[in-house]
Amino acid sequence: MNFELADKLTELIEVKKLDEAIELAEEELNKIPETDFHKIIGKNLKHLKLDLKKHIADFDQSTTNELRKKQGFFKSILGSGKKVKPLAFYCEMNGFTINYDRWYIDLFSFENYSLTDWDWLSDFYDSTVNDLTITGFEDIQKAFEKVHENKMFEEPHIDQAYEVCELLVILRLQELFRETYKDEESEWSKIPMFVTAHDYEMIYKVN
Repeated sequence: MNFELADKLTELIEVKKLDEAIELAEEELNKIPETDFHKIIGKNLKHLKLDLKKHIADFDQSTTNELRKKQGFFKSILGSGKKVKPLAFYCEMNGFTINYDRWYIDLFSFENYSLTDWDWLSDFYDSTVNDLTITGFEDIQKAFEKVHENKMFEEPHIDQAYEVCELLVILRLQELFRETYKDEESEWSKIPMFVTAHDYEMIYKVN
């Protein structure tokens, strides 16, 4: 991975400058002679907004029920008088660079979270039974497949473009979440959502 670029992008998304992060990543990719990975430039995942909205809403309902069972139904009703809800959600995309046959996301729910360290991410109490398939980037998936299946990393510019493209995939996923949450007034939209991909530290807090 291009760690220098990843650090710059992380700094931008931490201060909610996601559009600037996407622009920077695309600029870096444009500096590299054209490869199949350049097909990601200008592409987004916004067509999945309605699917994602339903996916989150369904998970919110099921995971709230799980939390209610976990805490004890009568305790949750007679205890504090507050509604029982998870305190945070986390989205993780699968290890997409090597699992190019299908890209998808899983959601996780938490009773606690922190903005100062990420140890809490391993302490989820529930996760989605069914994942959500990411569509629209099939030509990018084929680019990753081609490189891995044909061991093309030694070819000029391929490795460079690969390392920028993987970051752009994550940024576009984060953009999808941002657009899905925009102007959403559901109860689940008020629960903090964090988004990244498996084994990446470039985490975006959506809301």
